[in-house]
Amino acid sequence: MKNLILLISSLTLLFVFPASTMSSEHNTSAQDSIHVWTSADMLSLSSILADEYNKSYPDAKIIVSESLPADMDQKIKGSKNIALISNDKLSAKVSNSSWKLAVGRDIIVPVMNSTNPYLDEIYKTGISPEDFANAYSRKENKNWGSLLNKNLSVPLTCYCLNNEAFRLHLADFLKSDPVSVHGNSVENAEEMLTRIKNDKYAIGFCKLVDILNIENKELKEGLSLIPIDFNNNQMVDYFENIYANSSDFERGIWIGKYPKALYSTIYAVAGEQPAEEAELAFIEWLITDGQQFLLSNGYSELLYSERQGKIQSLYASEIPVVDIQNKPLQSLNILFIMLIMLASASLIFLVFLYIRNLISGIKEEEEVITATTPNFGAGSINVPGGLFFDKSHTWAFMEKDGNVRIGIDDFLQHVTGPITKIKMKNPGESIKKGETFLSLVQHGKHLNIQSPVSGVIRENNLKLNSNSSIINSDPYSEGWVYVIESANWLKEIKAFLMGETYKTWLKNEFSRLKDFLSSVIKPEDQKQLQFVMQDGGELKDSLLEMCGPEIWEEFQIRFINQEQKFN
Repeated sequence: MKNLILLISSLTLLFVFPASTMSSEHNTSAQDSIHVWTSADMLSLSSILADEYNKSYPDAKIIVSESLPADMDQKIKGSKNIALISNDKLSAKVSNSSWKLAVGRDIIVPVMNSTNPYLDEIYKTGISPEDFANAYSRKENKNWGSLLNKNLSVPLTCYCLNNEAFRLHLADFLKSDPVSVHGNSVENAEEMLTRIKNDKYAIGFCKLVDILNIENKELKEGLSLIPIDFNNNQMVDYFENIYANSSDFERGIWIGKYPKALYSTIYAVAGEQPAEEAELAFIEWLITDGQQFLLSNGYSELLYSERQGKIQSLYASEIPVVDIQNKPLQSLNILFIMLIMLASASLIFLVFLYIRNLISGIKEEEEVITATTPNFGAGSINVPGGLFFDKSHTWAFMEKDGNVRIGIDDFLQHVTGPITKIKMKNPGESIKKGETFLSLVQHGKHLNIQSPVSGVIRENNLKLNSNSSIINSDPYSEGWVYVIESANWLKEIKAFLMGETYKTWLKNEFSRLKDFLSSVIKPEDQKQLQFVMQDGGELKDSLLEMCGPEIWEEFQIRFINQEQKFN
């Protein structure tokens, strides 16, 4: 009912005020100058984007300057100072409290000849980072046996771009030193792809945009992506299967199904949430009209659905205001507006009568839905004082005897809904921080939770074996999971969050959760399952309860697996 009233009010405003006051065009002026600071690797792209924006909006001046890493944080203080920077250098240049918004990506991919005799096999098993490293570590006598981990003597040709920054990314993926990455060096991607097309036993690494046709964003003829066996189990699992086409592939990158070492995200960064019209206009342009200049300059665009969510978050804190104080109206306009207001009022009255008749028929149904499907938001998550929280959605508390009690947080149990089974380790077993120490099961679907601490299990909560619902009803007290004899508490405690810091982080997690749902749940299913509530943007409690295992897998990657989380 509230939303319908808002809709009617909006329609009234649309009729009442001239279209010029509602225009989406940027109203720029000479005072709207923005200073864009950038690192050396992003200077060329930043300059191109600034030039294109200035062409479209000549009254809005964009000034681009290179900044030293040590000075970047200071440069973006104050309004109309924005940085364009990739995430692999982000942490070294700006503080964690800075505002940031993804505007593009730089993606490296492994490619092969589409007539490769082993193509079908590779698409079933994938190639692990370890096997890639084994092949690229050899200076000579490379063969497909080293890549497929088989007894094969078929010669293998490995290519690598003669680019220092590129080799650093590749070395990070291969977990080796850049000097240990050996491959036939080529000067540019075009030369590499030509050689691969002419050699069915060749492979190489290049940028994703290098192998796409700009017109339709499909792979160029004669080339295929090489699936990566991320977990090294010699099969392409569901959560690794993103290589069918370029759209699935880029979506897989967005939700965290691709090795972070092989891509970097380009961010617009500011000292705080942009609020001035000039800043908002420029950043909105970066994620809308400006996207066309990424692909033509060697970078990947954001997905369309991703852009919509970012525009909403960009203006999330804004309250729309209609300013008519400085727009004098002629008497004819006033008469015209009054007539429209009268017509609008009549329309609203008729709609009100119609709605009143409908309400009696749906009120009871709405009450049932409200009673059976409670909602939750960032502010409704229980955050007890004195607990340490980890970003794997777990908590830790040191007891008086020096042992550490651990469990899952309230956010996680709200998302999963009723847990039907819990798989725990046994007393005496050792665990390490970041390793799976617990599995939450709901009718066959499961999440593997990572430990917030390292040590030896001294006790597990046996009550959870017979009554797993305790972890939902009381995750911080009766629903604890283990008591651990910590091996490195003083060091690990430094990464934990507490109090207001944890609450602030939860708000970001809640925002990411809504973005996640909008990307993985079809619009018709969102309506049916009532994921996004209409009042306050809160979410349906137990929202994963009605989702299939594929959504649980994606949630696992996006919110639980720390090594695969992307900024």
